[in-house]
Amino acid sequence: MSGPKAFRIVTRAEIMAICRRSLARLDAAIEDWISRGQRNGTIDKSDIDKVIARRDALRGLLSADRFVELQKQLPAEISYLQADAERRAEKAAELEAQSKRAARRMRATAQALLASLESSGILIPLEIREELASSRTPSERLEGAINKAFLMMHSAPATKGVSDLQRDIAARLGAGQKRMSLEEWTSQQAGVTEDRALLRVDRFLGELKGLGIDPGSFSARISSLELESPARRILLADSLLLDLATAVKNGREHSRLQSQLRARHAELSEMKSPEAASLRSEIAQSLSMVSAGNEAELLRRADFLIEAEVQSMAAEERRRAVLEGLAALGYEVSEGMATAWVDGGRVVLREAANPGYGVELSGGSKSDLLQVRAVAFGNSTDARDTTRDRDIETIWCGEFTRLQSLIAKDGGSLAIEHARPIGQFPLKLVEDKYGTAGDNDVVTTPRHLNR
Repeated sequence: MSGPKAFRIVTRAEIMAICRRSLARLDAAIEDWISRGQRNGTIDKSDIDKVIARRDALRGLLSADRFVELQKQLPAEISYLQADAERRAEKAAELEAQSKRAARRMRATAQALLASLESSGILIPLEIREELASSRTPSERLEGAINKAFLMMHSAPATKGVSDLQRDIAARLGAGQKRMSLEEWTSQQAGVTEDRALLRVDRFLGELKGLGIDPGSFSARISSLELESPARRILLADSLLLDLATAVKNGREHSRLQSQLRARHAELSEMKSPEAASLRSEIAQSLSMVSAGNEAELLRRADFLIEAEVQSMAAEERRRAVLEGLAALGYEVSEGMATAWVDGGRVVLREAANPGYGVELSGGSKSDLLQVRAVAFGNSTDARDTTRDRDIETIWCGEFTRLQSLIAKDGGSLAIEHARPIGQFPLKLVEDKYGTAGDNDVVTTPRHLNR
C-alpha cells in the first residue's frame, strides 16, 4: 500500500545521543559509587580499576556502532553500581556498629574489673587505675590495662578483709582447677551484658557515618544514656532512637537526591543550549552544598528541560534524515525546507523525474509520528489528466521502500504505523507556484540541504 501513510523514524544521531546521555549517567553513577565507597572505606584501587575498565568497554560498543548491545548493558551496569554501593554501605554500617559495641563492652569490662579489684582489697597501680577509670583511654591501652587487671585478680594478694588462713584455704581449694578466662569472667558480669537499646543506637550511628553525616549532635545524649541503669535506659532511649531514625531517613533521602542530581548534571553536559548550561551550573552549586534545600525543584526543572531538548533534537534529526533521503532519491530539496516544515507543519517536494508530481511531508513537531502522501501539482481551475496518478503512487511505493533502506544504511530505522491502499484517495492537488515561497505547498529551487 502506498497511499497516504504515517510512519515513525529513529535516526542514527538520535540513537547516538541516547547512548551518550546514558554513558554520562554511568559516569555519574561511577562518581557516586567511588565517593560512597571511599567515604566508607569499602573500596580500593583495584575495585575502581575494574569499574573503569567495564566503563571503557561500554564506550567501545558506541565506537563500534553496537547500539542495541550498549543500550541493554548500560542500565544493568548502573543498577549494579547502585546496588553495590548500598551493599557496601550496609556492611560498613554494621562494622561500625560492631566497633562501637566492642568499645562499649571494653569500657564496661574495665569498670567491672576496677570494681572487683577494689572490693577484693587488691592494690591497683595508679596508671592501671586511671586507664580503667577514664572513658578517654584509647582502645589499645585500655585492652592492655584490662589484661593486667585481670591477671592481678589471680596473682595479687588482697590487702584487707582477708586473713592468712583464709588465703591459705582458698589456695588449697583452687589447686588443680582450671583458671577462668577473661571472656568467661566478663560473661558473668551483669553490667557488661549488651543492651538492646544501645545496640540500636550503634546501628544508627553506623548508618549516619556511612551517609557522611556527623553524629556529634547526639554525642551528649548518648553519653548520658550510657550512664543510666538498664531499666531507666529503656525509658529514656525512645526519643533518642526516634531522632536518630529521623536523621538516618533524612540522610538517605538527601543522598538519593544528590545521586539523581549528579545524573542530571551529567546528562545536561551532553546538551549545548544556554538553558542547559545555566541549569547545569545551578545543579553544580547545589551539589557543592551540604543541603541546598532546592534539590527536588532542580530535578523537576532538569527533567523538563532534558525532555524538551531531547524531543527537539530528535525531531530535527528526523526531518533532516527524511529530507536528505528524499534528495538522494531525486526529489528537489531546498535550503530552508526543514524550517518551513517546522513553521507551517508541512512541506512539499517535487520529484525531478516527474515534475508534475511530488510528496507532501507533515507532522513530527508535537509527536514522533510523521505523515507522507503523493501529490500532484497544478491549478484547481485547470483541467488535468489523472490517468497517471495511480502509476505515480505505485512508483512512490518503491521509492518509500528505498527511503527505508537509505535510513537503515545510515544506522536508523523507519517503520510504517499505518497506510492507505493505492487509489483509495485521489491525489491532493498542490498549487504550482514554482520559485515562490508564499506557503508550505511551494517547492523552491533545489539546493543542498544544510546538516
